[in-house]
Amino acid sequence: MANGYKGQKTITLYHVDYLMTINMDVIAEFQSETGKDFMAVGMQALNAYYKSREETSPLARAEMMTNAISMSDAAYLFYIAAKYSNKNVEFGEIQEAILLEGALENTDTVSYPLLFVGLIEFALIGVVDVKKKRLQVSTSDNLKSL
Repeated sequence: MANGYKGQKTITLYHVDYLMTINMDVIAEFQSETGKDFMAVGMQALNAYYKSREETSPLARAEMMTNAISMSDAAYLFYIAAKYSNKNVEFGEIQEAILLEGALENTDTVSYPLLFVGLIEFALIGVVDVKKKRLQVSTSDNLKSL
């Protein structure tokens, strides 16, 4: 079971659940393997995601997302994060799952770019405590009424 406070998140790639861990070791290995800055890749992915939400065509949205998030970057991040939690995970297994997951959203699968964004968002923001969030909203509403 994933523990968000330990940097763990479960991601389902083509019907298989993978416990993934995001920490400085994973980020450093991602940067070493890809030669890319983790934060820059993450911001590019998040930007594309928010811009693509305005798009009504699923194909145009998939194109925007895959231009921002390559299969290679997604495979490396998912593999490194999953390997940190389970040494038996193989890179080829993750690559195949990403290929089968695909870039288009449908009823059977999510899409590897959206899963990538979910993991990046978790890495950058961490666990969002729903109770704390509700408290902040109600407090700010009370301040506005003053």
